[in-house]
Amino acid sequence: MSDTLPLPNSLATLRLERDGPVVEQIVDKLGGMIRAGSVAAGVRLPSVRAMAGRLGCSVHSVVEAYDRLGAMGLVAPRPGAGTFVSAIGPQPAGRGADPDVGDEAVSLRSFGAPALWKPGNGYLPEGWLREAWPAAVLHRVQRRMPELLACDGTARGDGALREQIAVRLAGMAMPVSPDCILTTLGGTQALDLIIRTQLQPGDTVLAEDPGYFKFYTMLERAGVRLHPVPWTPEGPDLEAVEQACRMVRPKLFLVQSVLHNPTGWTASAATLHRLLLIAERHGLLLVEDDTYADLHPGHPVRLLQLAGGRGLIYLSSFTKMVGPATRLGFIAAERPIIEALLQAKLLSAPALPPLMEALVAELLASGQYRRWLDRLRPKLAAARAQAVARLTALGFGLAAEGEPGLFLWAGLPPGCDPEAVYQAALDRGLLLARGSLFRPDRGESRHLRFNAARSSDPRMFEALGAALGAR
Repeated sequence: MSDTLPLPNSLATLRLERDGPVVEQIVDKLGGMIRAGSVAAGVRLPSVRAMAGRLGCSVHSVVEAYDRLGAMGLVAPRPGAGTFVSAIGPQPAGRGADPDVGDEAVSLRSFGAPALWKPGNGYLPEGWLREAWPAAVLHRVQRRMPELLACDGTARGDGALREQIAVRLAGMAMPVSPDCILTTLGGTQALDLIIRTQLQPGDTVLAEDPGYFKFYTMLERAGVRLHPVPWTPEGPDLEAVEQACRMVRPKLFLVQSVLHNPTGWTASAATLHRLLLIAERHGLLLVEDDTYADLHPGHPVRLLQLAGGRGLIYLSSFTKMVGPATRLGFIAAERPIIEALLQAKLLSAPALPPLMEALVAELLASGQYRRWLDRLRPKLAAARAQAVARLTALGFGLAAEGEPGLFLWAGLPPGCDPEAVYQAALDRGLLLARGSLFRPDRGESRHLRFNAARSSDPRMFEALGAALGAR
């Protein structure tokens, strides 16, 4: 293929930023174009030398980028002919789907569908997460690599890591012994262990409405009944909790006290205090999910703090803060509960990878995790303010938009049909997180969840505005 081959019109906008790894930029930008369908299947890409010249980078960078895109199935080399696009953009969720698959499964599947923008994704952007791992931390753990790779690990969790978690909790006025901490394969395993040890088929559980959708699915598969409790900017509707305790005698209530998912709201200390009294009066087990709380810049009150570490189960995870590949969470509870959880863990995935536990332990012990959060919070606050302004300009309604944190719970402008907007957005390469996904009964919702850190691209808002106008 000639090095002077003109760049296809569809790739004319491909540019590299000054900052960031060159190879990953090419993979992200070119891969995004291919997935979105803006670069059609069968298009021949410029030669390695031609692409390097146009992007102002080295030939080696383009070679590696093309290799990675090939491994992803997006391009394919043809000996003697060049490199060709082999995949095209998104098929809207629900179109051509298996007719035997329910709406919930289609919604869950859509979160993994290829799209140019996913503003409702629950993780920080990849470009942000690279800053979470200083070279010094990686180097110190690397020196122990032979030892860590040969180690089986322990079901309870690495002792040094549990000590660091205990130190961190104590610094937030939540003293817990390291022996009362159990590490888990992310927050999902933590919830699974709690369901398996604390609930039986036929039990009733209070469910935040809206709340964490994956928890609802796990409960339903365990044969547990869900009783919705409205969630407000102040926390759970306490009258609804009290009434449910009298009428259906629920066994458990999962509460996201700080930076609630999906609303982003933080419950007031008064609401949490009253909730503890209600739970004690009715024998209701409270489970506190603190997954996103590290993003809060202040000193929010938790249930664990008010309860003095007694009578509830606390769980959190580092996965959302330092990257999805970590898959490292933990549970803190009184010793009998921890021992029951440990026995359940031994029956499934007994030990976490020692290498990952060592990485997180070093990140905490070195103080780099705290420093990372100190850098992250103002960056997130700026992104949040920008996202609020753009959503408001499009006519979205936002309750408690002044909260810190990742999520914005945005009500659609008047006159918009949620399903029509969702499909119109998909047609434009924009995958929205529908509010119905976060309701225990999957009922109708006029809200969307936005991740402020992933809602900065002006083109995404142009596509969103066009989807709103297409209703």
